[in-house]
Amino acid sequence: MADCRSLPQMCLLGPIPPRTPGRSDAQVPSDAARGTSKYGRIPFVYFYQNGDGANPAFGLLDIEIAVQRRAPGVFECEVYAIGDGYQSGHGASLPEPLAIEFRGRGHTVARAQWWYPAVLSGHMDALTFSTPLALTDEEFGLLDSILLPPARAEVTVCLE
Repeated sequence: MADCRSLPQMCLLGPIPPRTPGRSDAQVPSDAARGTSKYGRIPFVYFYQNGDGANPAFGLLDIEIAVQRRAPGVFECEVYAIGDGYQSGHGASLPEPLAIEFRGRGHTVARAQWWYPAVLSGHMDALTFSTPLALTDEEFGLLDSILLPPARAEVTVCLE
């Protein structure tokens, strides 16, 4: 077992992208008709041992995050990602969850924590997460970006 850490990542929030032949459809929100959404995509988050940015242990790819107004004062966060176990090991959020900070005007407005399941060595698996968010309609209107701060992960290195 080894302790790894990710680097911070962020993205801007905007509308759900339209369907096009060259890009996969957005996976979140699960039902766009349920309410107004803000959407963002982070291409990757990799976890590195001892700060070695050249050799990731495992990662999360194509992280899609949506926050959706389901009713007045009722908001839901949905996440879809692909676990990349084709690096040097498999890992999990055992030491701490992946934090998702919803930001507006440079400040954190809401926060979700995702205890993602194990990313298995030699696998590319879809991972999903959904949780209510404590927001007001005014705070929802302010949301403009998402920050994933550095996170710790526990990794089992797999030698071939």
